[in-house]
Formats: sequence, C-alpha cells, structure tokens
Amino acid sequence: MFKVILSFIVPLPLLFAIQVYGQKGTHTLDGFFEKKMAKANIAGLQAALISKGELKWIGSYGKRNFQENTEVNDSTLFMIASCSKPVTALGLMKLYDRGLIDLDDAINTYVPFKIVNPNHPYEAITFRMLLAHTASLRDNTPLLVSLYTFDQGGDSPITLESFIKDYFSPKGTYYDSDKNFLKSRPGTAKDYSNVGYALLGYLIEQITGKKFSAYMQEEIFAPLGMTNSYWFLKHIPHTNISLPHEFVEGKSGDTTFKVLKNYGFPDYPDGQLRTNVSDYAKIVELMVNKGKVNNKTVLSEEVMDEFLKVQFPEANKWQAIAWNYNEFDNWLYYAIMPRLPSHTGVDPGVATVTSFDPETGNGAIIFANTLTHNFKGHKILYVDMVRRLLKVARK
Repeated sequence: MFKVILSFIVPLPLLFAIQVYGQKGTHTLDGFFEKKMAKANIAGLQAALISKGELKWIGSYGKRNFQENTEVNDSTLFMIASCSKPVTALGLMKLYDRGLIDLDDAINTYVPFKIVNPNHPYEAITFRMLLAHTASLRDNTPLLVSLYTFDQGGDSPITLESFIKDYFSPKGTYYDSDKNFLKSRPGTAKDYSNVGYALLGYLIEQITGKKFSAYMQEEIFAPLGMTNSYWFLKHIPHTNISLPHEFVEGKSGDTTFKVLKNYGFPDYPDGQLRTNVSDYAKIVELMVNKGKVNNKTVLSEEVMDEFLKVQFPEANKWQAIAWNYNEFDNWLYYAIMPRLPSHTGVDPGVATVTSFDPETGNGAIIFANTLTHNFKGHKILYVDMVRRLLKVARK
C-alpha cells in the first residue's frame, strides 16, 4: 500500500542493542550517513538538522540516477510522498488564519456537489476531520495505484477536480460506496486517508478560485522562501531531480538499483511534492518557531498551537493536524525514541521522514530515493538516522 505511514515491529532484544551515538557534532555526520546508506541499500539521500529553530546542517549523498551515475547535491529535488501532507495542511490553515473558514465548517458549504458518507448521509464532514484523518473516507488503494503514471512517467493527465468528482460523486467513474467510505460515523474513528488530503487540495481551489499548486506557490512557498519546491514535473525549470529507485539483489549475490521513471497521480496534494531538505526545513522552522520564519510571521501563534494539538482524542489520542505523535505505531519504537510530532512518506522508490520537538526547536529531515526493504533498512532510516540527527541537534 502506497502513501501510508510505515509501521514495523522491532524485536525487543534488537531494540535495546541499538548503538547509542554520542554528540560528536556535524563534522562526523558525513561518514555516518555514507556508511548507513550502504548498509540500508539506499541509492541517494538528503538529510537536514534543525537546532533551536534554525537549519544548521545539510548532507547530500549517493546518486540521483544510479544508471547515469549522477550525484545528489544540496539542490537536488526529491519526491517526498506523504511528507507532503503537512504542507497541504498549511495551505488550509492559512485560510483559517485569515478567517475565511472555520475548521468545524461543513465542507459541503464550499463545494458544488454534495460529499457525504453514504453510510451516514446526514452527518457533515468538516475541515478538521479531513485534517486529522477522521472524516470516514477510505482509500480505494487498488484504484489509486492504477492511476499512477508508472509506465509513461510524468504528471497525471487527470486533473484534481475531475478525480475528486469521480471519486466522491455517486455518478463518478471511481465512486464506490463500499470501497471509498468507512462504516464509522464522521469524526468518530481515525483511518489514514490520502483521498482526504486530495479533497483538502480541491477545497482550497474552490475557496480561493486558484489552482492548488498556484495557491501554494503564492501563499506558502513564496512567503517561506521555498524557492525549489514544485507539485508538478512540468513546472520544474531544471533537471536536478532524483529518480525513484528499487534495490535489486541478483542470484549470484550482486546488488544494483533499478531506476524508475518520475511518476505522478491525480490525487497529488496528498504526496506529490518535490522539494529538498533546505526548503522543507522552512516547514519545520515554522512549526517550532510559532508561525515565524526569519522573524517574519507567516501564520499566527494561535493557529500554530492548533496545528500541533491532538484534534479528536476520543478517536485517536495521538493525531494532530497532519502530524502524528505516534507515527510509527509501535511502543517498542518509542521505548528509545522520543514521542514527537512526525510524518513519514512511502511510495515506490521513495522513503521520507520528518520529526521535530516543538519545545527545543530541534528536528530531523531525511529524504531517500529508495524504499527500504527489510528490518535492517527500516531500523537504519527510521531509528539510527533520525536518532543521530536529533542527538546532534541538542548540542
């Protein structure tokens, strides 16, 4: 299943055998990441460290295209899968900050056709529910995967608007009352929803009268100084883009990488952002600095507090707006890792993770162009690398 948080079970003896790294400073990080990448079979990677609310270090390693032997550098763009969702949420929260919506408004106030769960046709779906994955919407995963442009590559020819209408309108091509909706009532249960975040993008379009990608450029990327972030391949003015990779192990034990085409999908607000860690660090800086970046207020402190607050504690006691305090869904993981607002991203050839501490202003960002494929790789990416960055950030 694509674009979902990655959950893995860590055996207890192995968990407590994990090495504790000292605070040796950023000068030791290059060797650490190069060694760990090789062990995890990752073709290319970027990492960033935020300390006390400021970006302090960036590292770029490996290949952006293994077949062509092109190197990753600090400007290379990575597709970040579901780490896109907090960015999409920012777009909606800016409308809330301006008083254009209320989080508890029924979304049907803003759309030209009714969107309801057919199992609860008289129950309103709200912005808050969509933001916190409690809107009772279900991902029809086989359908969503079939719409990826794996074979031809490039952006999807299907517009966001047509996808939303086809998925949620009873007359739509993709509509399925069983596969697209939960039995639970809106607001009562958490179920991670990619289509919910695609719907948020469509709602932004309906409220602003602008294409989602254009609105995000004007209202989020430009104010934050994110000069190298794009929703569509067709908008990227250069070729410094990492391609997704699959690790391949031959019968004779030799290893290599299969390079995939850069692909797209119509529900793009939930996971198609291409950016780099220096740009994405602005998102983390905004979160830990109470709505400010470079001492400039982008969102109010009150809105940022709401962003990081658990929204439906009876449905899920860890889920804030986009960010999750239990992202890895494993108590063994949190036996050694701090429970921080985090997000992961998983798609073919994509593995990303962001985690930060709102109290200390420290954070870690990792973008990889290879999906880790076994316990060792998962442990390296989601435990060893994140843990090392957070430890160095505390210096």
